[in-house]
Amino acid sequence: MQQTDTELIQRVLTGDDDAFAVLVSKYQKQVHALAWRLVKDFHIAEEVTQDAFLNAYKELKNLKEQQNFAGWLSVITRRQCYARLRKKRLWTQSLEYLEQTDIEQIEEVVFSEYVVEERERTAIQAQREVVQKLLAKLQESERTVITLHYFGEMSCSEIGEFLGVSANTIKSRLRRAHHRLKKNEPLIKEAFLLNLGFS
Repeated sequence: MQQTDTELIQRVLTGDDDAFAVLVSKYQKQVHALAWRLVKDFHIAEEVTQDAFLNAYKELKNLKEQQNFAGWLSVITRRQCYARLRKKRLWTQSLEYLEQTDIEQIEEVVFSEYVVEERERTAIQAQREVVQKLLAKLQESERTVITLHYFGEMSCSEIGEFLGVSANTIKSRLRRAHHRLKKNEPLIKEAFLLNLGFS
């Protein structure tokens, strides 16, 4: 019989780390999907996912409403994403400073970034860009639902619980998104499956 989040949390708090592994397995795809939606970078989203679960593990003893673990985890994930985005902005500012003070240094940084980016390129980069443009036509709430539905492989009720809204609201957003995308929806679904490693 599958244990509830509350039961798993109780086990974690008594020192059973295997129970936390079950929570990670249960919510990993959803957390990664939300992180990818916010930071728009697959690999950074993976790092955010790890950080989010690490923070959740450390702060689990402070969670009062244990039945709301999914929503709490969603908040932690968003905070991690915003912290990453702030850090990225600061990094960009530091590059501008380096440009003014040390050309050799910035050339090293830029070249290193170029090498990393080249290694990460895939044959379906063009398709990913097409999908991003299609998703950009949607409202933010619809983009999030589409991402969690296809990439996170979540049902409407699971998305509703994760985002803290009703399943009917999620169904409505999904219907609106399907209507807006119409014939392009299969392309988006295929891109999620290929681009993000779910085959």
